[in-house]
Amino acid sequence: MAFDGIFVSQLIQELTPILIGARIDKIHQPEKDELSLTTRGKNQNYTLFISVESALPYFALTSQKKENPKTAPMFCMLMRKHIAGGRIFNISQHGNERVIIIEIEAKNELGELEKKKLIIEIMGKHSNLILTKEDFTIIDSIKRITPDMSRVRLILPGLKYDFLESNKILLKEVENSFKAEMNARMNISPRMKVFKSLYDIIEGFSPLPSKIVLNAIDMDFDRPIGQLNSHDIDQILDGLISFRNHLGSEGFVYYDAFDIPKELYFVGTLLGYDHVVKTNTLNEAVDLYYSTQNKQLKNHQRAHDLKKRVQQRLDRSEAKLRKLKIELETAENSEIYKVYGELILAHIYKLSKGMNVATLENYYTETNEIIDIPLDIRLDPSENAQKYFKKYNKLKTARLELKTQIEETDDEVAYLDQVLTLLNNIDEPSEIDSIKQELAEEGFIKIKRTKQRSKSPKEVFKYFLSSDGFEIIVGKNNKQNDQLTTKVASNKDVWLHTKTIPGSHVIIRTEGRDVPETTLTEAAIIAAYHSKARDSSNVPVDYTFIKNVSKPNGAKPGMVIYVQNKTLYVTPDVALVQQLQK
Repeated sequence: MAFDGIFVSQLIQELTPILIGARIDKIHQPEKDELSLTTRGKNQNYTLFISVESALPYFALTSQKKENPKTAPMFCMLMRKHIAGGRIFNISQHGNERVIIIEIEAKNELGELEKKKLIIEIMGKHSNLILTKEDFTIIDSIKRITPDMSRVRLILPGLKYDFLESNKILLKEVENSFKAEMNARMNISPRMKVFKSLYDIIEGFSPLPSKIVLNAIDMDFDRPIGQLNSHDIDQILDGLISFRNHLGSEGFVYYDAFDIPKELYFVGTLLGYDHVVKTNTLNEAVDLYYSTQNKQLKNHQRAHDLKKRVQQRLDRSEAKLRKLKIELETAENSEIYKVYGELILAHIYKLSKGMNVATLENYYTETNEIIDIPLDIRLDPSENAQKYFKKYNKLKTARLELKTQIEETDDEVAYLDQVLTLLNNIDEPSEIDSIKQELAEEGFIKIKRTKQRSKSPKEVFKYFLSSDGFEIIVGKNNKQNDQLTTKVASNKDVWLHTKTIPGSHVIIRTEGRDVPETTLTEAAIIAAYHSKARDSSNVPVDYTFIKNVSKPNGAKPGMVIYVQNKTLYVTPDVALVQQLQK
């Protein structure tokens, strides 16, 4: 995603008439690197969401609601003190850089009006949110930059805010100096790729708009600038002017084959994506694209440590399973030691203490082949025989124990793989807590117990409605899977699950009706989407009536067996899943 200076410029043009004059009613800080400003203007509420998360910095008006911490962080409290109740009187951009200045007029503790500046820096890992006085003296920032962190630019209370100056040319002035700048770079760096030269020269450009411009004039992105002639440079200049003239506030979200948003921009046609969703405004596109990306990123960050612990336990269990199978293979050959003992006893008259090998006729084979049996020279023949019988009995007992351990470890591997899948597919932070609680109850992890036990939130399934009007229910964790399959569903309901692939239990509520093919396919797609095979195609999904599904005694949460099933092959479709969700 190219949230570059040109993009920022277009977004500001769209948001300025909405936010100018708006009063800041509420301020929240959902995450350590996010700020939410609820404003009231033109008889309507708008929420300006700002993220300076290094992996996903952006800002937009949003309809999405995020859960706020019970106790407001210090930066949030400081923002409430300085700008709550204030009015936004100007929004501007520093040149064409990704630096946005929101000017606010609010009353201080004495009731006097003061002007403050809220500066948003969209700069990847250096993104920040800074509150300053009118003269750019820093009040505080959401990320303080100390001398230990940077020798170039400090962001600390009391210091003056310094803008990062650029020597690049502005798109609106591209006619004046583009040719000279391009010729200079051709002499200095003739091997530089032409698309890179554009965002190296033009302020606010990034690889994406550079490629859009070159695509429009049918020029190879990777062509070295040393191979360009004056006609080529004229063509690029014309392409830049055309790009500038067609700038607008329309938004385009580009999706891949799995209906996952992969790119976002506001002008031009991108190559390599299956389809595009065009929104009425650029802000709608930003909110549509980033709200999904932001939720996935935050859920991934919250689940990261837990997934790491589960993966480590899974790796250990898989290693243990491999070792147990090797030991079982050895134990399966224990019969040979029984044969050794019986042959020694049968030929004991031929043997004596001190022999290291007994070469005997093996009458257990059809041809009575000759066999060499190793002997312990310290033992007499009878003691050697008893040693082999003892080894046989030990391995025989071990074989039964190994089979039990293999079965238990195999179940553990399947369960942990299932948990890992659920963690990768989470949609809400509460789902992580439910899975963590489940893992603690199963003895896989330890969690701190609070003195005052908080009431666990009521588990809520995911609900969908098929095109034919059938309710489809999905479990979000293993406890829910158990509850859904063994308690909620009736015998006439249809149960679905990906074949031999970890995933959620899915139920079609039939109420005694026959299930149409369309509903069955849609439920199978939902099951495939909520599985480890979410990003695969032709995923096998088993289905059967709930009466054919049972949970063995002692089985881990979510683990069931089923019979009389049929199989459908489907490809997960995120757009369809979202469309059917209630």
